[in-house]
Amino acid sequence: MHSRHLGYMACLLLGLSACNNASNDISPASNGSSNGYYTLSGRITAPSNILEDIDVNDPNSPRIGTNDSIQSAQTIPNPVLVGGYVNEANAGTQGASLRAGDINDIYAVDLLAGQIVSLYIANTDLTQNDLDLLLLDSSGNVIKASVSDSSTETLVVPKNGHYFVQVTAVLGASNYILSISQDLSSLSVQGGLHLSDDFASGEVLVKFRETDLLQAQGLNSLGLHPESTDSSRRMLFSFDPSVKRALDNNNNALQFADEALRQKYETLMTVKQLRRQGNVESASPNYILHALRVPNDSLYRYQWDYEMMSLPQAWDTTQGSANVIVAVIDTGVLLRHPDLQGKLVQGYDFIADTNIAIDGNGIDNNPDDPGDKSPGGSTFHGTHVAGTVGALTNNGKGIAGVGWLTKIMPLRVLGRGGAGKDYDIEQAIRYAAGLTNDSGTVPAKRADVINLSLGGETISDTFQSVINQARQAGVFIVAAAGNDGSNVLMYPAALSGVIAVSAVGVDKKLASYSNYGNYIDVAAPGGDSTADLNGDGLPDGITSTLGDDKKGSIDFIYGSDIGTSMAAPHVAGVIALMRAIAPNLSPANFDTLLQAGKLTDQLGSGSGRNNSFGYGLLNAAKSVAAALEFSNGVTVRAAPQASISPRSLNFGYSASTVTLNISNVGGDGLKVNKVSLATGNSLTIASSNNVDSNGLGDYQVSVNRGLLTLGTYENTVNVATNLGTFNIPVILQVLDKSVTSNAGYLYVLLIDPNTYETLQEARTTVDNLYNFSFNNIPSGTYIIAAGSDSNNDGYICDVGESCGGYLTLASPTPITVNSSRGQINFDVGFHINFLESASVSTKHVITPPRGFSRLVTTHRVAQ
Repeated sequence: MHSRHLGYMACLLLGLSACNNASNDISPASNGSSNGYYTLSGRITAPSNILEDIDVNDPNSPRIGTNDSIQSAQTIPNPVLVGGYVNEANAGTQGASLRAGDINDIYAVDLLAGQIVSLYIANTDLTQNDLDLLLLDSSGNVIKASVSDSSTETLVVPKNGHYFVQVTAVLGASNYILSISQDLSSLSVQGGLHLSDDFASGEVLVKFRETDLLQAQGLNSLGLHPESTDSSRRMLFSFDPSVKRALDNNNNALQFADEALRQKYETLMTVKQLRRQGNVESASPNYILHALRVPNDSLYRYQWDYEMMSLPQAWDTTQGSANVIVAVIDTGVLLRHPDLQGKLVQGYDFIADTNIAIDGNGIDNNPDDPGDKSPGGSTFHGTHVAGTVGALTNNGKGIAGVGWLTKIMPLRVLGRGGAGKDYDIEQAIRYAAGLTNDSGTVPAKRADVINLSLGGETISDTFQSVINQARQAGVFIVAAAGNDGSNVLMYPAALSGVIAVSAVGVDKKLASYSNYGNYIDVAAPGGDSTADLNGDGLPDGITSTLGDDKKGSIDFIYGSDIGTSMAAPHVAGVIALMRAIAPNLSPANFDTLLQAGKLTDQLGSGSGRNNSFGYGLLNAAKSVAAALEFSNGVTVRAAPQASISPRSLNFGYSASTVTLNISNVGGDGLKVNKVSLATGNSLTIASSNNVDSNGLGDYQVSVNRGLLTLGTYENTVNVATNLGTFNIPVILQVLDKSVTSNAGYLYVLLIDPNTYETLQEARTTVDNLYNFSFNNIPSGTYIIAAGSDSNNDGYICDVGESCGGYLTLASPTPITVNSSRGQINFDVGFHINFLESASVSTKHVITPPRGFSRLVTTHRVAQ
């Protein structure tokens, strides 16, 4: 939708959507150097809601004690993400806890009723590495336990109080992430072994791999007695749960709130032991069934971005159409990901250069993503984008897509390191639009929408021509605006006829990384990895489909990412919903509706377009209504609808003020009568200058911790409107001042961007405010990454370890050094992946990327 001068193409980087010039963001600290060597320095920020286990396996990490018992429990804030490590004696890698073991990590915390405590286990070999999660009352008695053999353990807090949360290594060793979040939606914990589940103590159901009664009789040695004799089906076994059994030798000293809970625990541990036997196909408790309300997509509760865009209201009208296709031009797509089955049409791989293709050949008809060999694991960027556009929805697992029925055309153009050439991308655009291209073929049905979550600062002069041709063929082209946090033009987003998308966070503010400028058309959620403003226990990123190739094959997982790359597919998905209703809607018609304000919610000061958000935040409900009006000529009068962001407020233990935005994302007629607090005088609410006569705008909610004693507090902001009252939950904590955010002992690495070889290492701690510097650096180009090494395996950024990169982790920005530079500032945090099933792609057997390698000792860069 813009006309800009074009330069020459240098490169395209996924995620960053830019080939960055770091000098735009790094200020000189000193312009000269007497010996031809330079210094790089900066500061790393840890979000206020993260903390590290005080006794990890890294011997370099300062130990201020242990958290192995109730008496020495580590105090943690709430909500929180804790990165930790536990191990049995002589299990895991060489390090501080190898020989003696670190069986238990115990945390002291004040919790509220309904809060969710989750344990994410990093080690994917769950048969040899098993961690459990226990909740203990203030006296140290076990009242709840999650002891399944999956990668996630989850508990729901029964009532307000002081608790101990215990992470236990039942078998082996592993990093982990412990998450404590607010109760943002109804949660039914399923799929694991939980002490709170309703089942019969002393009874287990077993199915053997072979139909031999001797197999069943062999369980007599375990004290199990068969209650049925047909070994061709599941058999019921009973045992006396009042007899204490040494099933978990690591926790024989556990105390329980009552005998019934202890007997239930014995039953669960018996099930766990049976599951490890080779002749047992399945084992489970004998559950007592009740009618349950099962949430459709298990991770939908983390998809705050959809409510922000009014997608649920749009879905009341349309869930999309299988006749509408969105082409995802990216790293390819994991074709066998369970949450994308039935959603893909034939695509193509247009990477011609075998040096970056990774799959061993040039262009072909296989757009499957083999990974891009990025350190720390491939990004599977295209799979994340595709999931947002149209993952399977209402299938009981994973995420929801914007378009439930929308089809996806995977086109692969980005290979090793997320790089691709503009000629290959041009061929993919031509293919998607049904135009002649180097494949010699065209799709059976062209794409309706093209998503380009990629970009660079320069592009070939003739690229505009292919954009024009695709648009003339009726194809909508959506592109990420870039992640430089600057007004530098990013292509192809800045080309005429392309819908350029900037990114906002959960607070509807422009994301710190998002580009801005006169080429921005519209904004959409892109997320923020440094905050948990809504208190759901995870950083406020965009959750979608992903892959994980760290162990040599590809696991199909779910995880979060941030960037304008994540914002763009929200827009592409909504346009696909519009096309489902109005098949004759053209790109020019969309432009007209957008400029008329019929598709968006105004963001920023004033009215109309601005350089941060374009014409505003795309509103799916408004967009679908506009498509209906365009299609049948009947004006759909939208009812007023309140949108409140965030839908919950998390002060944590350090924030003093948070912003609550109240807006009308529907038709005229919404009026805010009063914004008030349910109880107490420690919180205050003040309206900002942008609050209008209808009470819509920003409200500042502030806390005075001086009026409170140590503890965790809850409150409610009541937003009374003419449509009813909306209740916004608030959580805050008052802690001893000794508790501070802590990403652990950090290794900051200076890395060759071509080989990913670590050239120099700096080390820093929270006591040093995570300041770092590299000295004696010769001229050249480098990237910088930082993270902890909790398991002491010599690599940073494993799952369960803090990690970050300048400017972003997915695509670290190359820094060209020809003078000393300072202000190289970036964030680190913990990143959670969800493995909902043991789904593994066996097509690609790869050398697993091990992440960024530490140096044994810090050394000078080789000349």
